[in-house]
Amino acid sequence: MRCFLVLVFFTGFYGLGFAQEGDTIRAGRLFLDKNVYSMGINSQLAVEGLLDQSTFTPMEILLRRGAKNNQAFRVRLKGLLANTERNDDQERRKTHQSQLGLALGYEWHLPLGNRFGYYYGGEVEMGVNNNKVTRYFINSTSMGDFFVKRTDFEKTRRIGVLPLAGFTYRPSHYLYVSLEMRLEIFYEKLKFNSDSLIATIENPNNSMPGSWGRYNVANWKFNFQPYSGIFVNIIL
Repeated sequence: MRCFLVLVFFTGFYGLGFAQEGDTIRAGRLFLDKNVYSMGINSQLAVEGLLDQSTFTPMEILLRRGAKNNQAFRVRLKGLLANTERNDDQERRKTHQSQLGLALGYEWHLPLGNRFGYYYGGEVEMGVNNNKVTRYFINSTSMGDFFVKRTDFEKTRRIGVLPLAGFTYRPSHYLYVSLEMRLEIFYEKLKFNSDSLIATIENPNNSMPGSWGRYNVANWKFNFQPYSGIFVNIIL
């Protein structure tokens, strides 16, 4: 999947340069006409995956629908699903991560010359993140050595508003790129569970409950993103 996105990313930018030679866009028509759709993919996934294969970046898709006077409705969907396993002399660790988010918003576009433009708007976003880590290791105590299986599970639900602003560059009638900054204002609820099972070395199949923990946290989160990635958008 990452190789495919890297190919799409660089192919898209090759298309940008090629399209400039024969394409002329009239000022004031830099964005979507009414009821015209565009779909974009955030290139951050391809770039970070190319630089570091161990980085897990959510896939982010942005769908826009043109409205009157260079305005647009927008729907942004992001998701992540990753499973990893690490083994060393100390422990065996399995990690499962998942993320799903949906944002609905509206934006206003203004031209900056013949091909460039800028926009501003806002979104309402909701999402959920899950993170499960299972560790297998040996714990040495004064009573002997024990096999330990510990599972930590964290679920975060969030809802918030995101004022945003960005820039667009449209080299052709069917393709444009956009870069935006966001201010995230979220209300989050975090739920954490931790459980463990222990067993003696002599009888590893006879396990019993070990330590456990539970807590819930609710708070507000403020975060400014001066760069949230470059979207490569195709006009449908």
